[in-house]
Amino acid sequence: MNAKQLSIAVLLLVALAAESLAGVDLVTIPRREGTQLTIYNSEDITMVREHRLLTVKPGINRIQFTWANTLIDPTSIDFRILDHADQVDLIDTTFPAGRNDALQWNIRSRMAGKIPVEIRYFTSGITWKADYVGIANQDETALRLTGYVRVHNNSGELYDNAQTRMVVGTINLVEKIADLAKRPPPGVKYPEAPADARPAMRKAMEEKALQYDRLRRSGKLDAGGLALDKPKEVKKQGLSEYFLFTIAGREDIKDKEPKRLVALKVAEVPLECFYKLSDRDGGKQFTKYYRFKNKKLLDAEGKEKKLPAMENLGLSPLPDGMVRLFSEYKNKDLAYVGGTQTKYVPIGDRVEVNVGRDSDITLVRRLKDQRITNVVARQYKRRLDNKYVLYYDLIDYDETFYYEEEIVSGKPVVAKTELERRFDAKVVLWADDAAPEDWNSNKAGAYVDLHQVPGRKERVDQNHVKYFLDLQPGEKQFVTYSVTYKRRKVGPEINTHKRREPL
Repeated sequence: MNAKQLSIAVLLLVALAAESLAGVDLVTIPRREGTQLTIYNSEDITMVREHRLLTVKPGINRIQFTWANTLIDPTSIDFRILDHADQVDLIDTTFPAGRNDALQWNIRSRMAGKIPVEIRYFTSGITWKADYVGIANQDETALRLTGYVRVHNNSGELYDNAQTRMVVGTINLVEKIADLAKRPPPGVKYPEAPADARPAMRKAMEEKALQYDRLRRSGKLDAGGLALDKPKEVKKQGLSEYFLFTIAGREDIKDKEPKRLVALKVAEVPLECFYKLSDRDGGKQFTKYYRFKNKKLLDAEGKEKKLPAMENLGLSPLPDGMVRLFSEYKNKDLAYVGGTQTKYVPIGDRVEVNVGRDSDITLVRRLKDQRITNVVARQYKRRLDNKYVLYYDLIDYDETFYYEEEIVSGKPVVAKTELERRFDAKVVLWADDAAPEDWNSNKAGAYVDLHQVPGRKERVDQNHVKYFLDLQPGEKQFVTYSVTYKRRKVGPEINTHKRREPL
């Protein structure tokens, strides 16, 4: 075959291919059978998985997918055929000229009927926020706790029949999804276009899909790719440095219309009521607090209760959110007692809520005695310039304060108290029967003697110590302790004649 004959043959093939494609109908992608949203709140990014039933006929099928007026990242769109892979093939993906809000998939099928497909992509504009409501019983010993997740959808797209998952943890993106969603159409020059850096996120998306695919093959998912209907629950699982909250069931996540979902519903959380006094806020009046821990619930024998994830704590960290607490009266009326904005609460950590000042427990602090001992004048040398050394004198001494604190409880029940004191030097604490090793050190600091105070004592930080008392109803307690400040190199300078000598 010569060159002319070869050219004619190629032209004929191209003409036949064009004629073949010309006879293919362009079909818009059918409605969603199910949607899954995985929202990463630390960045403006959401992974969307759509499941649709695609009707195909033998031959070439051309499917159009559009996303006008949304924040979908076109570089992340992925198409997968979930069944009949031996009879249906994805040939290629094309983008209409001059558009960045549509694409077409060309599919070759050797069968007629419906096939399940999955479309995955990243979008921005969807965020979530947690908040918690607790109702304390009359005895202030237990709390009914409900956790909510409020989903805000500003992506420009309605996600109907959607399952929602929230990721707690920090991710790092080279490019923002919102920027990728606004990328110009193919062929239009992008001024200083950033490099596409999505491979790591694509890999993560593939890995997270494996578990989902296993569930689908096991028959635990319906035709739309979501879990079969059952009572709603929250599944919590750790994924490396992330935690994933999955709220079972399906909701319509409408654009510009916040949706509030129940993520946690614990019937009886152990509640601790305690009273705190601290020098950080004046140290003169007690403040009442409610405290509960993010740990698994125990039965009367101290064993972990077998509860659904939605009805238990301690299975995962609690996301940032607002905690609002109420107290319940005998007639079931509620009174708001306080709230706080919590940060990320790890497993086993606690949540404390300030519920206001409390005048039923009073404290009077008295300075009983003050002494100065171990006075020593020490001479030091100090370089004056390049020729002379200047002699000067400073004083070392110990100053001891003896305190008495009178604490009276007017509560009808046992009152657990925490008292925190601040000292104006680095603290050395004597808390137990035996003195610490550095108790007799000559170094400067505040040497606090609490070893005769009953109960637990602890050093909070460099300047604060805390002791704990359980006060019986109507009880009065006297607490005595001392603090010795070892002052070192204290002025004023005594060498008034400025005596000096050569180096």
